[in-house]
Amino acid sequence: MKRTKSAESSPTRSVSQRAGVKRYVSWSEIERAILLRIARKEYMPGQQMPTCEALAAELSANKNTVSKAYRSLAARGYVLTRAGFGTFVSRRPLRVNVDRALEGVTGLLSLAVQEAKLCGLGQAQFRHFVDDVVTQAYGHVGPRIGFIECNRRDAIMLSRDLQLALGHAIEPLLIDAVLETPERFLEEYDILAVNITHLAAVESTLGVRGGDDGRAQIVGMHIPIDPESLLHVARLRAGTRVGIVCDLKQTLVSLTGMVDGYNPGLRVQGCLTREQASIRKLLKASDVLLCTPSAAERMNTTTAPIPIVTLAFRPDARSVEQLAALIARRMPSAIHFDLKSMSRRLVNRRQ
Repeated sequence: MKRTKSAESSPTRSVSQRAGVKRYVSWSEIERAILLRIARKEYMPGQQMPTCEALAAELSANKNTVSKAYRSLAARGYVLTRAGFGTFVSRRPLRVNVDRALEGVTGLLSLAVQEAKLCGLGQAQFRHFVDDVVTQAYGHVGPRIGFIECNRRDAIMLSRDLQLALGHAIEPLLIDAVLETPERFLEEYDILAVNITHLAAVESTLGVRGGDDGRAQIVGMHIPIDPESLLHVARLRAGTRVGIVCDLKQTLVSLTGMVDGYNPGLRVQGCLTREQASIRKLLKASDVLLCTPSAAERMNTTTAPIPIVTLAFRPDARSVEQLAALIARRMPSAIHFDLKSMSRRLVNRRQ
């Protein structure tokens, strides 16, 4: 009898069904089943996981047991739980304990060995298969990606945030360097992600590019203010005089509109970091000063006569998802294991 797809993808469920009885399923078995699905790309990075109730029903398990498996995977960095939104596959394992990770890998390998033996593969054939999979998984490079910002600090910090979220190398780039030698960056990179604040300037020099000609594709990224920073703005009393200091005019315009939108009762004015005389006047005419991180570094904030709030910025989740999808499409096809081809090679070796 032909097994259903769900039965094939769930070792714990198929064992129960073949036996014809409902047995106890431990949280560690569920954890291994989830890890196996992640390894098989059935659960993709960034994808939302089934609810505890749904997975419990699928695996004929208790929902509390599934919840325990989720908590264990979250502690090991394989999944992330967002209150009110659900559980998601991590872009990359963060803060993973090496010993615990090796225990998990050992469990997956043991399971893989047992399935290989059930399929009739000999030891030599299985080793060849593992070698092929390992070569493809570790051998791929993937697209070269740069993130463009106007100053070194923001470029480095935001590139790091993107790299942690995506599990893919992101190189920080300065907009001045990109605009000075655009051909170099178009040829050397596959994807150039840029803060949408600078998107118009980049596209006016490099052109609106989709990567169809073999050169870099330009992707705009929304980098909003972190919610914690916005709380500082929202809690200010009406009539508070707010000064804003940043590096670029377009950033100043954007921040002024944003602050006014979140708290219309504030009296807002601003200037750029290069305007030293204006900064001195702003300090005297303001009750609180809002600075971008790069602007705060350039100013002597320790002697400022008023409170200074340094605004933090974080990549927008939607922009990160879109970039992740683009990276996945540009990954070498070898990363998507050609199981049929491997099977043919194994059959030939067996003969």
